[in-house]
Amino acid sequence: MPLRLRLLSSAVPGAERGPERAIEFSDGTAEIRIGRRPDLELPLPDRALSALHARLVRTDDGWRIEDLGSTNGTRVDGERLPPNAPRPLTAGAQITLGQIVFAFDGTVAAVLGAEGTATIARRLVGDLFAASPGSATPTLSIVTGVRVRPPLRLEQVDRRYVIGRVESCDLQLGSEEVSREHAEIVRLWDQVVIGDLGSKNGVRVNDVLLTEKRRLRDGDRVQIGPALLRLSDPADRYLRDFEAQTDEKDESESEPPSATGPLEPAAAAPAVAEVAAAPIQSPSRGGGGSRTAIVVAAAVLLIVGVVVVVLAVGG
Repeated sequence: MPLRLRLLSSAVPGAERGPERAIEFSDGTAEIRIGRRPDLELPLPDRALSALHARLVRTDDGWRIEDLGSTNGTRVDGERLPPNAPRPLTAGAQITLGQIVFAFDGTVAAVLGAEGTATIARRLVGDLFAASPGSATPTLSIVTGVRVRPPLRLEQVDRRYVIGRVESCDLQLGSEEVSREHAEIVRLWDQVVIGDLGSKNGVRVNDVLLTEKRRLRDGDRVQIGPALLRLSDPADRYLRDFEAQTDEKDESESEPPSATGPLEPAAAAPAVAEVAAAPIQSPSRGGGGSRTAIVVAAAVLLIVGVVVVVLAVGG
């Protein structure tokens, strides 16, 4: 049976508490890593979390939770866990990570409407923007090519917005190169999608001809006839900026030592290398180098004199 967590609260200041959301992991899941990094099994866009914050691990007798040395800690039923000390989890336990609270349901029968981890980050961003109504509304603006009109605000989720030449369109583009109903935009709960309505001259997204419906990302350029449009999607921009900042931070942080075994000692450098690397001492300004040369010359002359005397006596 799958493992289920329930998102109880994202604790966003000023935001109304939304409905609980179930998140399920397949029966074969052995480990669930939690943190800011987008590549984890449960990525959470909360700046209070560490890049790799905590993990859940399946064992023979159930599930355990472990804080991985996070900055702000992991709490179970209000008690902060010591780092790197796995603790068993029982059904009903509440897990607090930064501003986010989960209920641990354990392994249960699958339920209709449970969400995967691919959507939970967007849900949390939605909660964040809920504190400022309208701040997450995507808009499509005319950049150039036709008479500028007010931006098309995609206020309603799942509504079909039509772009074309006639007045009945949600965004009217006054050009004979634009079909009567040229394209459609649909705002879903987690993304914005564009489709061509069988137009004569087609739709281009970032200079690529549209052949099927596709997702629009924040900043994408849409060409319809002579009109150049641009999408602004604050929630999408927030997520992408957050992930980019997390990646930059991860790259700047040094990796901790591997826990799989002791570190290998560094090989000692040969003694010759130490001698070769030693700096050459320059002679002092007091003429020490000249005195040394005189002493050496005197010693050589003394040795030569002794040898001459010995040879003379022997002859």
